[in-house]
Amino acid sequence: MDLYIPQIYQSLEDKYWPLFDAAVKKRDSLPRGSEGAEAAQEEVTKYYDLMRSSEAYFADSYNYTSVLWTLRLSWWRDLTPLCNERGDVEKENLKKFREMVAAANQWLPSRRQLRKHGARVEETGDNSLEEWHKYYHEKRQRLLTFLDRAIQLNTAVHCSM
Repeated sequence: MDLYIPQIYQSLEDKYWPLFDAAVKKRDSLPRGSEGAEAAQEEVTKYYDLMRSSEAYFADSYNYTSVLWTLRLSWWRDLTPLCNERGDVEKENLKKFREMVAAANQWLPSRRQLRKHGARVEETGDNSLEEWHKYYHEKRQRLLTFLDRAIQLNTAVHCSM
């Protein structure tokens, strides 16, 4: 699921798309795997990430990385009914969804449960169970911050499923 605040996202895309496009063309003109191509790919990634700023964009997959999975919510079951025919969540429905996310008890999967769903879980490091749990907590907070921003701006959020 991709969520956008159109008024912010569009201005970021207008600003960074030409730079992103130029970086893609440069990268594609260079020999694959060359030092120049790797540097150009870093530029591509930089401009892509700037367009997908957390202020304007939120993404959540339909797998073990999903924050909604840990909240026992579903993009399809819980958010889709709140969208209008254009795929936008507006005003009261946006507040309703925000409240659902805030009120949900976050369930944190065990090491076994994560592995069962295809996650790599190690004893220590970036893929430790502790880091996975931290990831879910932080992702929930990013979603709430994103929704709060849209509510504060009194604007809709566009949903792309």
